[in-house]
Amino acid sequence: MEKFYTLAKLSFVLFAGFYSSHFSSQTYCNPTYPSGCTSWRITQVTIPSASFDNSFASGTCITGRDRTSVTAALTTGAPYTINITTLGWIACGMAIDFNNNGSFEDAGEKLYLSNYEANQTHTYSGSFTIPTTVAPGNYRMRVWNRIANSGNGTPADSACGTYNYGTWTDYTANITSLSTQEVEKKAIAKLYPNPASDFLNLESKEDIRSVEILDLSGKQIESFIVNAKFTQIQLSKLTAGTYTLRINTALGTESKKFIKK
Repeated sequence: MEKFYTLAKLSFVLFAGFYSSHFSSQTYCNPTYPSGCTSWRITQVTIPSASFDNSFASGTCITGRDRTSVTAALTTGAPYTINITTLGWIACGMAIDFNNNGSFEDAGEKLYLSNYEANQTHTYSGSFTIPTTVAPGNYRMRVWNRIANSGNGTPADSACGTYNYGTWTDYTANITSLSTQEVEKKAIAKLYPNPASDFLNLESKEDIRSVEILDLSGKQIESFIVNAKFTQIQLSKLTAGTYTLRINTALGTESKKFIKK
């Protein structure tokens, strides 16, 4: 039994070491911005519930940044909200290379592609969840500018496309796994029934400060001030479909999908 345990432990160490070294030695393509980034760039990236906040010095314009020394600690199955603040009339995207093959184009690796908002300074917000099939380890996470003044890119929406104006930044996503029970325990709030016809019940152990309803594109449809542990949300103004409920509490922000019948 002891020999089997030692062999299993050695196999795990070798497997983890392979993924770590493979990640660090992998060569990645990068998006290109021929017209530069003087007035079109990313200025801040945050994932509040992961305590991740990375800002860029005011007035700096560097088309590409390798910030893989900066780590975002994420867990599989847990919902997250990412906020990307941009300067200039430009949108953004976020992807993680889950198989460490040097590409962000594999199925399920693009976790957030924002719509374009015509504002000089704008914070884009989107929800994402790390699939439970992803093995624990370090993975490259990319945030990049796309669309708007840049056009839709060549290839369109690619994390390695040509976009004319903008910037890109790479981080390290350190991903761990949680059991179903741990994910439920970590969840800030719960909503029911889902699917729903007329209303949603929303409750939390901590006061819910505010709630936003977003469509599938990430556009805000409605918002409410709550300041209570329980609220009932009327759905009469919504057409049938899938929506995201963004819940803001003292513990952070959580996004949950629901279906209006």
